[in-house]
Amino acid sequence: MLFLLLYIVYKEITYGNVKIKLKSMEKKCMNTILESFYDLKEILSPFNNLHEKYNWLLTDLDGSFPDKYLDYFIDYRIYNNGMNDNTFWITGKKLTELANKEDIYFIWGVFSAFNKKETINLDMLKEEPYADGNPNFWIETPAIQHPKAITELVFWDSSLILLLSKDKEMSRNLRNKFKKWKDLNEYNKKQNP
Repeated sequence: MLFLLLYIVYKEITYGNVKIKLKSMEKKCMNTILESFYDLKEILSPFNNLHEKYNWLLTDLDGSFPDKYLDYFIDYRIYNNGMNDNTFWITGKKLTELANKEDIYFIWGVFSAFNKKETINLDMLKEEPYADGNPNFWIETPAIQHPKAITELVFWDSSLILLLSKDKEMSRNLRNKFKKWKDLNEYNKKQNP
């Protein structure tokens, strides 16, 4: 208990002339960048259905997304204000089915994975993850935007795919499938020395 308290309060303690860094107890993300663009089906395939153990919040979507697929979602909000602030809540299994549709593609979008026991009220959503114009992906250690999300899959302007994930198996599977992956943290250090 004392260790936990010391970590929360200090993250580092000094004992005499010795500084002791306390190891973080929070789950770290494996952050990955693909410098090519892929469709949703191609990105989900290396997960070997791991994504189906989660429910997904889809936000900041731009692309081809016909209304005929709205019944795939548990819940959704569509706002006709010219912005990409529509929100969607879907099971992992339905996300797989959606990805197999030929007439769907995403230019921009954030797909955030949540434990299936987690419920999201789309009317009370305080943290709405976004991609377009978000500078926080390009800092030294990007973080998942929603505090309860486990994974964040980002479609970036038809040019990049980002995966920020606490589910290390999902990250490893993606990295094994796409051999030209890069560690996003290292990528950002090189881009912003």
